Amino acid sequence: MKVLVIGATGTIASRVAQELLEQGDDVRGTVRDASRVTALPVGVKPAIADLDDASAVNKAMEGIDRVVLIAANSPRQAEQEGNVIEAARRSGVERLVKLSVGGASPDAGLALARAHWAAEKQLQESGVPFTIVRPGFFMQNLLQYASWIEADGAWRLPMGESPIAMVHANDVAQVIASVVRSEPLAEDVTVTGGASLTMAQAATAISLASGRQIRYIDGDPDAYFAQMVAAGNDEQYARDMTILYDQVIRAGYAGAVSSDVQKFLHRDPLDFAHFAAESAAIFRAEALIRG
Repeated sequence: MKVLVIGATGTIASRVAQELLEQGDDVRGTVRDASRVTALPVGVKPAIADLDDASAVNKAMEGIDRVVLIAANSPRQAEQEGNVIEAARRSGVERLVKLSVGGASPDAGLALARAHWAAEKQLQESGVPFTIVRPGFFMQNLLQYASWIEADGAWRLPMGESPIAMVHANDVAQVIASVVRSEPLAEDVTVTGGASLTMAQAATAISLASGRQIRYIDGDPDAYFAQMVAAGNDEQYARDMTILYDQVIRAGYAGAVSSDVQKFLHRDPLDFAHFAAESAAIFRAEALIRG
């Protein structure tokens, strides 16, 4: 089977591409320009295609049976995903699996969720057989905040005390790879961890794994936004993340647990202790940097 993975150098997409290679598929992965080819997983065939360039996307789609659509967050995400969907329609691909988000709608508070809704609507109207995969909050998202932990172990994030059904990136990638091949076709799949936990519980688990005392403190959303922008993030992305943490997660909307990992992978989801153990060195290293 020939599979095109959009955004194949990304955190999730690269893992999907690797999974598909291990299943014996012929995998092609898109990169924006030739300088990114070396970032592709070994064995993935490169397709140079800026997603804003519809003709390049059409060329990348030639001879493809199935598509995995994982576009990077950007102000032009809806248009870029639209180019992929239109190319898939023109090429008559058998199936398109799109990574989306929960709560995608035209009036969502997050610009990201509105963009995903626009792409989903186009996909639904395209006639291309599809599956929408909606992951929960990625455990790996916490790694970007390891450097935010203060010298005394205080970890300030504006997420409140509500439980979160955090999911490991490997589980999401493996589910997507399974959905690419599974029959019958499922239209909507939700991928979460097997249990919900609060950020305070997550901090405790990381402390136990890393040997570093970390205390979660419910942070100020304005301070979080300012720190995200100072770290070099686009203001719209920083605003979306602030809304996600301070309004969606804080309100308890990220705590529901799905059974779709068990359904597609025939095993339990990786738990947070697994993530904490494999990430312990990162959290220890940040402590050493701070002295």
